Amino acid sequence: MLDAAEELFANNGFHGTSMRDVAEASDARIALVTYHFGTKDLLFDKVVERRASVMAHRRIQALDAARLRTPEGPLPIKDLVEGYVWPFVERSADGGQGWKSYSRLVARLANSPDWAKIISKHYDAVARQYVVEFRKALPDVSEEDVHHGFSFMVGAMVALIAEPGRVEALSTGRFAASDLRHVYDRLVPFLVAGFHSLVDVGK
Repeated sequence: MLDAAEELFANNGFHGTSMRDVAEASDARIALVTYHFGTKDLLFDKVVERRASVMAHRRIQALDAARLRTPEGPLPIKDLVEGYVWPFVERSADGGQGWKSYSRLVARLANSPDWAKIISKHYDAVARQYVVEFRKALPDVSEEDVHHGFSFMVGAMVALIAEPGRVEALSTGRFAASDLRHVYDRLVPFLVAGFHSLVDVGK
């Protein structure tokens, strides 16, 4: 049922999906769906939570590994960017259809103020740990600019995952953004340079 709901929410959005749709897609009676999840809001929350917990674990693992590599002093910006962005890109690229649907769903949610609370609920705890490390790594950058930089990074990440076809349109088909690993290799140095450039803001 969660798999079916995930794909339907990713394709049709929250308002375009009904509990009956979920029941039909999962070959279950609607009474069974409501028995397990109660309301559509609770079902939606559970869909977001299920893979967000996996993402949180992988990002914390990456942060712990970076701390082991750099026990003294601040963590490298590149390690922080890769630690936060790569788990999401890798799951979207290699995790199968379920992760692909989930990635599109999160990209949809991340760009909608209507769903800021649910994103905050399931993603902010780990994000704040990364923000702390970015602040340590960028002592000459204001706290405000670090937060903006982190938001820019997340925006670029979800834009990549959403695969909107903008690169294909602008390049009249000469270049593609569908090879996520290929684009990721270009995104990381772009983001790292962006964070470092914040040192000059306000000077």
